[in-house]
Amino acid sequence: MDTELLHKLIELIVAEVVRRVARLEREKQHPEQTLVLLAAPVAYPKELKALLKTQFGEGYTFLSFVSNCGIQDDSMLFADRLGQPELLARITAAKTVVLVGPRLELLGQIARGEDADFLSYLIVRSVLWRKDVRLYLDFEPPKFKRNTFLEGVASSIETLRQMNVAVCPYYTGDAAADIGATLITEADVLAAAQTKDKTITARVGAIITPAARDALRTTGVAVQYEGGTV
Repeated sequence: MDTELLHKLIELIVAEVVRRVARLEREKQHPEQTLVLLAAPVAYPKELKALLKTQFGEGYTFLSFVSNCGIQDDSMLFADRLGQPELLARITAAKTVVLVGPRLELLGQIARGEDADFLSYLIVRSVLWRKDVRLYLDFEPPKFKRNTFLEGVASSIETLRQMNVAVCPYYTGDAAADIGATLITEADVLAAAQTKDKTITARVGAIITPAARDALRTTGVAVQYEGGTV
């Protein structure tokens, strides 16, 4: 057999083995419990994946509401293929719901509790069901700008934060270190346990679930509150 052809064959075999191992590893981490909703084409796919890996390892599933989201993933789900009953069932079963890069109009709908749009309905229900809801933005949340469209954006984001939705700009590579969590789950603690400093950054008054408290005791992970208190 030609040497070059043999090398290509070996590369294909190795790539397939790596893909299957990654899939098995993901299955062990219960990816169905963390749904990452892609509301629009992803502006920064590399940075998004880096943040997700930091927070969830391989334990998450992409669910796209657009046909071309800009991310390649073997386990990608598409909303239009599942249908509304299946989408609702998956959201109901999930523990963590991450909304990525929503339109500004959608942000306003969620903040106002409007659920005519089905994606808005799913997020509003997730908040009401007290799930771990996170909003990943591809821009820095604007400061309050009176009488401009930024006023509405800033107001919507602040309202979502008051609803215990963790808001994080994901376009920077160190976004995971910058966010102060408002809700700490067992998944957060287990992900932090795999990092070098074993620390979670949280906002003062953050909610820590009972399972997360148990995980903190067994893993040695520390909670670093904004302002310096551990």
